[in-house]
Amino acid sequence: INAEYGKRGINAEYGGRIVPRFSELTADKLGSAGKVREIGFGTTKDRMLVIEECHNTRAVTLFLRGSNQMIVQEAKRSIWDAMCVIRNLVRDNRIVYGGGSNEISCALAVSAAADKVPSIEQYAMRAFAEALESVPMALARTPGFAPFSTLADVKIQTDQGKV
Repeated sequence: INAEYGKRGINAEYGGRIVPRFSELTADKLGSAGKVREIGFGTTKDRMLVIEECHNTRAVTLFLRGSNQMIVQEAKRSIWDAMCVIRNLVRDNRIVYGGGSNEISCALAVSAAADKVPSIEQYAMRAFAEALESVPMALARTPGFAPFSTLADVKIQTDQGKV
């Protein structure tokens, strides 16, 4: 049994209740499952309790293995982060796009507004738009993309409404 999920989680998912003494065990406190079995993996002593064919359950078990404990812990954190993202999307499905797309959209809007300003203030607006473009350029540079051509491509796609 996974220590993080534990007996309480199993009882909640399969309709059972925890009883402190064997003498208090009655039929209405038992849960139900089609199959309960323990399986082992490879040559290790890793074992897992598998509960199958249950009614009204939403439980899913992920069995993680890695070359060392650090790899397993990192995989657990990644899965936890992904599940939190999904939970947040279910709660509120509005998305704020990343990768510098907000900054590019704002820079385009500020540049367009600067075109309509006849005074010297337009230079400050253009400098602000250029500063906004530094974020997506840094994001493009980090994985090794050519920052100027990547920024130009994304600006064109944003102008065309593709992004």
